[in-house]
Amino acid sequence: DFDVPKQHAIEPVAEAPEASDDTTTKKPVAAKPKKWYFCAAEWQQCNCPGTMRWGGKETWLEVQPKAMSRGVDMKCSIKELKDVLPGEAKHCECSRPPKGVKGDDVVEITKEQTADDVRRHLANNEAFWMFCAPQWQSCICEGPVRWGNIARWKTIRPNSTHPELTVNCSIKALPDIAPGDDGKHCECLVKPNTPYFDRINPGIRQISGAGVAEDNLVGSCDVFEAAATSGLPCDEELWSAVEGICSPSWKPQASEAAGDKAMNLEDRRGTMNLWVDPRFRGNYDRLYNSSGWVQRAFVNYYAGHEDGKHARMTEELIRSVHLFSDEVVVVVHFGFATPDRWSPKEFPRLVLFNAAPLPMSAKRSFNFNKLRAMVMTRIVVGIQLDSDQFVAPGVDHMFKATAREVTKEYPFPILPTHFLDWGPTDQGPGGIGAKLWDRYCPSMKAGSCEFQTQRWGHAHPTWSFWATPFLGRWLRRNFRDETLPADGKMKPLQVIEVKEDEDLLNVATWEDKGTKQWCKFDIPDPVEFDTILNEQSTDSSGSTKCIKGMCGNIGADGRYHKHGVVKVFYTAHHAINPSVTRTYLDSLNKRRHQLNGPYLYNHRFYKTPEELKAANPKLACMV
Repeated sequence: DFDVPKQHAIEPVAEAPEASDDTTTKKPVAAKPKKWYFCAAEWQQCNCPGTMRWGGKETWLEVQPKAMSRGVDMKCSIKELKDVLPGEAKHCECSRPPKGVKGDDVVEITKEQTADDVRRHLANNEAFWMFCAPQWQSCICEGPVRWGNIARWKTIRPNSTHPELTVNCSIKALPDIAPGDDGKHCECLVKPNTPYFDRINPGIRQISGAGVAEDNLVGSCDVFEAAATSGLPCDEELWSAVEGICSPSWKPQASEAAGDKAMNLEDRRGTMNLWVDPRFRGNYDRLYNSSGWVQRAFVNYYAGHEDGKHARMTEELIRSVHLFSDEVVVVVHFGFATPDRWSPKEFPRLVLFNAAPLPMSAKRSFNFNKLRAMVMTRIVVGIQLDSDQFVAPGVDHMFKATAREVTKEYPFPILPTHFLDWGPTDQGPGGIGAKLWDRYCPSMKAGSCEFQTQRWGHAHPTWSFWATPFLGRWLRRNFRDETLPADGKMKPLQVIEVKEDEDLLNVATWEDKGTKQWCKFDIPDPVEFDTILNEQSTDSSGSTKCIKGMCGNIGADGRYHKHGVVKVFYTAHHAINPSVTRTYLDSLNKRRHQLNGPYLYNHRFYKTPEELKAANPKLACMV
């Protein structure tokens, strides 16, 4: 149904002309604007009932129907068509909806929504599209949702009986309408001046150009810089942490040059903006001091729709802190909207913050928001908790221990020992294929990594404000795409090649020669808490022996913890079923004064750190 010319020049074009009846060639031409619809990705078949174009960005090769034909039907490939964009992702578009595609399955190529468009819609009180969730997360929206990127979108509409729509924003649930584009995401059609609009994360409103009141902005580069002259060591350390992220006048050393994948200054500054949720402003004013700091707090980060699993997991975590701790729990929300059921009356020690997600253009893991949350929330002594954790009786001891260990002389966060001794020959974090071992283990032999200063740690750090510069420095190195230079046998390492928060926290600790490590206070699974809930055996000396449950130590390694690692029943990890978590919390609360432990080592329970250390003087991990 078409002819291909032997030679033609490739030029950028905006749009193509309508086909004439006798057109039999394809060529790039400048033309009047018209609608285009996504037809097929590279190497796929496009059945177009009109004019087809092949390419991407602003460079296109048009294929017009042959006279008397009904369209163009061909494979979109460089074998059939000229490679108009060498090395770039290409696709086919059609001037009419492709054959076999109907209704909401049609992917329309539209004009990109600009900041001016958003301002006009706001001024006229008109609905407009707002970022809702990145790929692999869910978008919940009181209206239509669209999936795609830039100007290529598939629209999903709610039905009349269920106006609230939940969309799994992934190529597993939706068509891959932009193959090769990892910036695909969901947007929600929102209407200004509605209760729903007012609950949207102000960080997302800001990056969408929708404007936001500054009344509840409690953290930013400007706020942290202004506080740096307060005379408080914590403020000085915080500005030292974020100056390289925030300040255009910051001067990097020669070894701190930015790489090609660096985030720009505006985006980096945006990562430090922090808003307190208006519902929890009273809690913030009561629990934080006049300098904007809280003395002791747990900190969590999460994103997810209001009634989704992550929100419910986070809610059980918050509940556990209110049951078993006297301290504050800080939650930093990086998603679209938080549950309106959360209230300061139910959770009087919760401070809920909002912050923008990392820019999609940055292509960084969501989990680096963990380090952002630790830095921005201004906590003097903190314990980081993931949403799939809960805390148990006695956990507040970790604040005292952290203040003792993380000091001006040892200004690093401390990780609990991982239950797995990851190394260069393992499949897991930092294992096979991870470039970090090229630097820290030149021999690539497990157990003989000369620049690894401690066993692999789990990414549930505790810290004091003295460690804030460490956290900010490593965030900066990631954000600016810095490379650690070669040093003797240590090979160079591009920091963004360290893909996840846990990998980075381990690399950073080894690089800075950190040596302290907690015993396992983040028990690997809630089911292990049956061990302290079970009745155990007590001998004549009053010592309790573990005979029922998971009584063994965390596994030993040949270098750091030769006799295994103590279990400390202060928090549970992998608490991924909210209803199961609630059952454990109820059981722990009911039996809180009859629990075994909390320290378990060599099949024996201990009540205090002193008792544990007296019986085991060569203990390698800290409690």
